[in-house]
Parts: sequence; C-alpha cells; structure tokens
Amino acid sequence: MIDRRALARQALRAALETRRRAGEDKFDPICVYDLAERLGVEVKFCLGNSFGGGYARASQTVLVPTLRPSGRQAFTCGHELGHWYFGHGNRLDELSASEIGGSDDPDEILANFFAGYLLMPIWAVKSALEARGWTASLLTAIQAYTLACQFGVGYETLIHHLRGSLNLLPFRNAEELLKVSPKRLRRQLLGDDRLRHMTVVDSAWRKVGIDLQVGDVGVVAMSLKLVGSCARVADTTRLGTVVEAVKPGVMMIQTIDESWTSSLRVRRKDFHGRSLYRHMEDPDVDEMP
Repeated sequence: MIDRRALARQALRAALETRRRAGEDKFDPICVYDLAERLGVEVKFCLGNSFGGGYARASQTVLVPTLRPSGRQAFTCGHELGHWYFGHGNRLDELSASEIGGSDDPDEILANFFAGYLLMPIWAVKSALEARGWTASLLTAIQAYTLACQFGVGYETLIHHLRGSLNLLPFRNAEELLKVSPKRLRRQLLGDDRLRHMTVVDSAWRKVGIDLQVGDVGVVAMSLKLVGSCARVADTTRLGTVVEAVKPGVMMIQTIDESWTSSLRVRRKDFHGRSLYRHMEDPDVDEMP
C-alpha cells in the first residue's frame, strides 16, 4: 500500500532543497522555467498535447507540451523536475500521470507532490494571502484565481493543493470554488469567454514577472502606463485595466504614480523550442491589429 504521507514529506523536503539550490526562498512565488535554467536543466516546449510531459536524463531536458494551458505547462515542468531531482530516469508521461491524483505509480505521486510544493509551498501561499488580507477558508473564486495566476498554476490545481496538500481550505469551500470555471470568470470580467487565457494581477503581485502568450490578456487592478511595445492597453473593466499581449518581448508596466512596477514577458502563441528563447523578440512579427 502506498504511503502518501511519507511521499508528501519526502517531496516537501526535496522541493525546499531545490528552491535553495536555485537561490529561491520558501516565501516567494517562482517562475519554474527560470528556476530550471538556474539548476542547469533544459526545458523545451514541444508541439502537441497528447502527452503529459517528459524528461530525458542523459541531456537533463524537460519536455513540456505546447498545446496545453499555461498553468498546466508550469505544473508539468515542476512534475518533470521532480523526476530529475529523484533520478527517476527517462520519462514520457501520459496525460493523467502529471495530473494531481492521476496515477497510482509512487514515482508519479512523488513528482506530483514535488511540483505542488515547489510551486506553492505553504509559506509562500500564506505570505500571498497575508499581503492581501485574505483568509484561505474564505476565498472567493476571483481571489483564488488571482492567487493561481501569481503562482503560475491552474485555478483547479491551486484549489486542490490548498485542500489536499496544505489543509488550508475546507472540503466544502473547495467544492464550491470548483463549481466556478475560469471560463465563467473570464465572462464576468471581460464580457466574453473567447480569449484563451486571462491573468489577474493586483498590487500585491511581487517577486515574479507577468507571463503571457500573444493574444492573452492581463487584467491589472490599477491605472497603468506601459513602457515597451509587446503589449497594449485594450480596455478597462470593473476590476482594472485590460492589457493585451501583442508580440514577443519583455517590457515594464507600472502604476501612474510608479508605486508599483512589474515586468511583463510575452512569448509567441503556442511557442515551441527552448524555453530560454521563449520571450525573444521577432523582428518579423508586427503588432496585432
């Protein structure tokens, strides 16, 4: 019988050690691709969505399917880094293997716990909640979505982690939050649900940049000025300014009074190739109309 608690403890220790090696403390959100780079692990985005992820031991390369939601891609990268840390050897995971609760293989369970603790350690989650004056057990759907965006994971992934791994969210509250889909939140905030991804940003967003693909939007709960050309102000909503990613590159966004600043990084839609180059500007790409 699989001892999930023992695996969880092992994964937590490993995730904290991995953060330490990469120079990240346990109180901050991270970009998992930047962390992998600092660890000397190559990340490649591969065309397709028929596999869950992969790891090649000889070249220390993590494979992330391109045609998957951005939150799932980040969790997949964390999962495959778990295989790297524990020396599990070459892996080509099925879709279910890199999903929370999706496998009975101890190595896959361990890698899933590792990904959750690497991306969302309890200290970082509590710090993010405290910075906003929120209580985990009282989270609204849009608050949970905002946290998921800052930690770079999917909405459902965050809720399952708060409930199952961190014990911060009662079962009933989690079930209520899971009834609200990201599509519904997009419709509420933007008036339609056609956009493939929406990132919600508030003034407590710190430490990590805002990562989008061309065509994605960020809803920023502040009046902004943009310093750069890879995104533009597209609209305003009751929650704030809608910023649309229009071409690959890196720029700064900041409040009018410059009291808050963040980097905004844009990669090509359905980018495939080395993660290292995902935000590289393409001189042949014009801004979206």
